[in-house]
Amino acid sequence: MAAAKKATKATKATTTKAPATKTKTTATATATKATATKPKAPAAKTTATKAPATKAKPTKPAATGAGREGTFEALRSILQRHARDLVVVHDTPDNYYLDTRTMGPNKKPLFFGAARAGRAYTSFYLMPVYSDPELLDGVSPELKKHMQGKSCFNLKKPEPALLAELEALTGRCFERWKASGRI
Repeated sequence: MAAAKKATKATKATTTKAPATKTKTTATATATKATATKPKAPAAKTTATKAPATKAKPTKPAATGAGREGTFEALRSILQRHARDLVVVHDTPDNYYLDTRTMGPNKKPLFFGAARAGRAYTSFYLMPVYSDPELLDGVSPELKKHMQGKSCFNLKKPEPALLAELEALTGRCFERWKASGRI
């Protein structure tokens, strides 16, 4: 009987060892599969790094003096006539920005005007028109068609009649703010 018990224990030990061996074999197979997939991972990374390069946003074209057929330069020259009494904040190929030397309620200089070249049109901002809307009373309906909001004019090409009208309007705005002590 003692011999039968020893044989049963030996069989149980063999049965217990067999699953452990299978587990080791399975672990080795998994390790082999993981090793086999490692070389494929860098190839996937290479493909992933190329994709964003093709989806990059197009850069904004810089206005080169004749940007938007000379519209930006024409609008910039209108503002430059008043620049000696104002502060030039930005003067780049596509952005010209003027502030006054007078501080506003927020302890920052008052914005006077700007010209900014965009992709589809050039914008001309004139803040005195916003604060004193009666300055727009003599403006032609053609110029009002180019208004966006209360103090922005968008032009696609330099139309001489509109540029002359904007120059006169800018002069009136400058004189109004100078008389009121804002400049």
